[in-house]
Amino acid sequence: MIRKFVGILSIAGAVTLGADTAEAQRYSTPSISFSPYAGYMRFGGLADGPLSTSLSSANAPVYGAQVNLPLGPTISILGNVAYAEPDLRAGIPVLGSVSVGKSSVLIYDAGLQFSAPAGYGERSIIPFVQVGAGAMKYDIDVAGFSRSATNLAFNAGAGIDFPLSRNIGLRLAAKDYIGKFDFDEATTVNYDPKTSHNVALSAGLKLGF
Repeated sequence: MIRKFVGILSIAGAVTLGADTAEAQRYSTPSISFSPYAGYMRFGGLADGPLSTSLSSANAPVYGAQVNLPLGPTISILGNVAYAEPDLRAGIPVLGSVSVGKSSVLIYDAGLQFSAPAGYGERSIIPFVQVGAGAMKYDIDVAGFSRSATNLAFNAGAGIDFPLSRNIGLRLAAKDYIGKFDFDEATTVNYDPKTSHNVALSAGLKLGF
């Protein structure tokens, strides 16, 4: 009788342990991930000048990569670097928008990502949101005149991960970089810098390790 009771307890314990292990696996902490991506960035205005003139960057392709270091099942620290080469355009009354030079923009930031919980081994869409801060470094070249300026930029974004396997997935994201171009640092022209929204739409891979 005692042996039968001990046997029943052993079986129950094994089942419970198996269930707990499966549940832990189902909501286990994700692995470190690396996400290269490419997309298109819509730049906001840089500055307003005299006589209703303005300065802005044209829309351009953007390329980048992001690394996520998980802190738990639904939160991670992220580091991101991106690069774009938009034309520099001046808004002139009557003439409209005119290309006046070239620019390159290096974006680097860090922040937090909050993701919906994902089941272990399930191919389900996983939405996420991101918030962070960093900098946007502008290098401009107008008729051989080159200047640089680095400015603080806050950002917020959202997207979805679509797992293809345990360690590989597709990622779609939209991210808004909010900052003010320090025009006084880049040139002596009398322009009034303004806060701009620079929105990047991107697609890429998510590679887990």
